[in-house]
Amino acid sequence: MNRALLLVVCCCLNNVGAFGQTQIKFWYGSSTDPREEKGYQQLVTEFNQRDPKVQIRIEKVPGTETDAAKLMTAVRSGAGPDVYLLDRFTVAQRAASGLLKDLGPYLKKEGKELSQDYLDFAWKEVIYADKVFGLPIGTDTRALFYNKKMLRDAGIDLADFDPAKGPMSPERFKEIAFKLNKTDASGAYTQLGFVPWLEQGWGYSWGYAFGGEFFDPAQNKVTPTNPGVVAGYDFLYNWAKDLGPEKARTFVDTYWQWPSVGTLPEEQEPFLTGKVAMLLTGQWQLPIIKKYTPNLEYGVTYIPAPNGLKSSWSGGWSLVIPQGAKNPDAAFQFIRFITGAQGQEELAKVSGMFPTLKSLAGRKDLFPPEYEFFLSLLPVAQSRPPLPVGALYWDKLKDAEEAVITNSKKSQDALQAVAAEVQPQLDHFKK
Repeated sequence: MNRALLLVVCCCLNNVGAFGQTQIKFWYGSSTDPREEKGYQQLVTEFNQRDPKVQIRIEKVPGTETDAAKLMTAVRSGAGPDVYLLDRFTVAQRAASGLLKDLGPYLKKEGKELSQDYLDFAWKEVIYADKVFGLPIGTDTRALFYNKKMLRDAGIDLADFDPAKGPMSPERFKEIAFKLNKTDASGAYTQLGFVPWLEQGWGYSWGYAFGGEFFDPAQNKVTPTNPGVVAGYDFLYNWAKDLGPEKARTFVDTYWQWPSVGTLPEEQEPFLTGKVAMLLTGQWQLPIIKKYTPNLEYGVTYIPAPNGLKSSWSGGWSLVIPQGAKNPDAAFQFIRFITGAQGQEELAKVSGMFPTLKSLAGRKDLFPPEYEFFLSLLPVAQSRPPLPVGALYWDKLKDAEEAVITNSKKSQDALQAVAAEVQPQLDHFKK
């Protein structure tokens, strides 16, 4: 067999399996929650059993919410996947860079208008330039977990945490949290009441809690210097200042990872081990507690906020077809299966992700009772603005957060730098 023919045969074998099977490559990032991963694997198995002629090959690849380097390299080399699990708020940026296929022709051929089927914010996140580049799957909300025993032992009245009273004021919350701080003989922290930047304590969390807005659609401007956003970052700055930035950093480096992303095994999370009394995170914490510390006496309440503002924010994923996909028609059928009612219902039961379909969003029967508070936050939850610079904006806001919690920059200065870097990039895209 000559070399040219061999290359053709190898290429064909990569896309067509035994007995004429169509092979679909499905990639998801290495940061995917293990419970979600299990749910996708189950759905892949079910889809493969339903249609033996189309077989999905699932693969975990390097990458985080905003790191699509592996995907971009693979697409440009012609070795990309047919389906990719992409953080929804980055869809616009990946579409703007020409990385994704427009799903409009497939939807038109199917004769479906899906815009009314999905939660509004989730649908907006998969749109760029009035075209559909993905289908939404899974969402979440964020709230404050607290250890009841640790609070009682410190003489704290748990009535302050009653959700019926609404969010606690930031001032009262800080007063309570600092009562739980403990140090050893050297002055190093051995326990903290709360670290605002742990887990989901992102700038978005506190910016929204203080009534901030991150984008002005009328002006097409990112607004990191919005007064509410600045107030949220000031909250982080002052908390770090009062803890001592270096002492706080040593504590977090010891029991988590600086600044916010945990890499320790789940069972060693500081909230589970009693190193922190309170944690801002999402509903995915519930199965972690159930698995590793089933006897933990905890509660869940609103994120502290001024003026009783009830806040949360929602993220989630989308399924997209990258440019250069070898089998886009079959890939679309797989996407429709997973993001449809059956797929989302099954995924919700396995992973604890909330469905993005309106028909399922109110289905409390899909979840144990402890999820009810998180479900109740969906009507007030906001989302990250879906921008063609969304991933860049997220990364720069994280840079500002680190500058603030190390007290190396004041909030206004750090956030002004974000605007200076991101807005010129956004200006390249005209509506």
